[in-house]
Amino acid sequence: MNFFEAEILKGKYFIPKSRDRLRATMVNLFILIGAFVLLLYAYENLVQGYYVMLIVELFILMILMVAYLIFPYYIDVNHTSYMILGALTFLLSMSLIVPDQDPELSLFWLASLPIFVFFFLGVEKGIRWSTNMFVVLLFIPLFSYITGVKFVYEWELLSQIVLGYLVVSYMLYVIESERSSYEERLNVALEENKILFKEVHHRTKNNMQVVMSLLESQSFKIDDPKYKKMFETHVDRLKAMSLMHKNLYSNHSYEEVDIQEYLEEIAQSLQTYTEHTINTDIDPIIIDMKIAMNLGLIFNEAVTNSIEHAFDDEMGNIDISFKQVGERYNLCIEDNGKGYDTSKIYKSLGLTLIKDLSATLPNSTISIEGQEGVKIKIFFDQEEDV
Repeated sequence: MNFFEAEILKGKYFIPKSRDRLRATMVNLFILIGAFVLLLYAYENLVQGYYVMLIVELFILMILMVAYLIFPYYIDVNHTSYMILGALTFLLSMSLIVPDQDPELSLFWLASLPIFVFFFLGVEKGIRWSTNMFVVLLFIPLFSYITGVKFVYEWELLSQIVLGYLVVSYMLYVIESERSSYEERLNVALEENKILFKEVHHRTKNNMQVVMSLLESQSFKIDDPKYKKMFETHVDRLKAMSLMHKNLYSNHSYEEVDIQEYLEEIAQSLQTYTEHTINTDIDPIIIDMKIAMNLGLIFNEAVTNSIEHAFDDEMGNIDISFKQVGERYNLCIEDNGKGYDTSKIYKSLGLTLIKDLSATLPNSTISIEGQEGVKIKIFFDQEEDV
């Protein structure tokens, strides 16, 4: 079904779950169904010898196929809709005038046309199109009544058909008006929620900066290097979390983060505290906010550990990469320092946080190597299994 919607109905050319994608797939579905129906009735009219209506149906069929082939490469949804509406209007008018094998088919097009008009053109354009169509249809029974010329139906039945088209159009106008009004209210509420979420993230970032300032000012009064370092480490963790809220506030999305921008901001912040070189190779991938937050904390802990413990007096390199491998992501943090014996148990808060935070990632696996430097690899899925 996904292949049919994406390939046959050409949904792949539009943003998933967007109204444009829905309109595009519905246009193509209407074309394919309409072409199939026209082909069946064109064959019957050919067999029965109704050649005028046969020509009309083949002409409309050709328009539908051309619209399908050139959409969306050369024409957009709106222009395609106008092509289909013009063809249907002409077909409906001819089906009330020119005899064919199954004149009742005009009732099918009569019911289909208002649905198509209001769904694809909206309320205002739909009213204009339906009004013009009503005038065209009204002319047919009036002409039959005045001149006495008999078309497919008697003028009394033609009048009822035209009245039925008016009633159906009005009903669809009411439905589409309510839907448009609801959609507009929903969009307004969504925009208000976006503004609210941005303000929340902005205030959270500011509050965290106040906390960081208080911790930094307090650390200046501490002489013991051990406790002074503890304050500085907590400030770095808060800064990693603060950058997340800054990223969410600055970007359009309030629940997804560009992991490249986020992690590189943390790397730049840590680079100011060390002379060791921090190298990043991070792909611009959009990640869920909760996952990105944990990745930022893991990133901060791992790089901080390398800065503090990996090197003695020599200058070193810390390399970070974040890649997508198939359906999984891979975060790799390694340094060329002295490494450590991974078989021993260390009472390290940073290492404990890295392991605990990695366990929160969807279906994650973590490996830590300590020979010839430390290398941390974390693999996890894009999302949790349902």
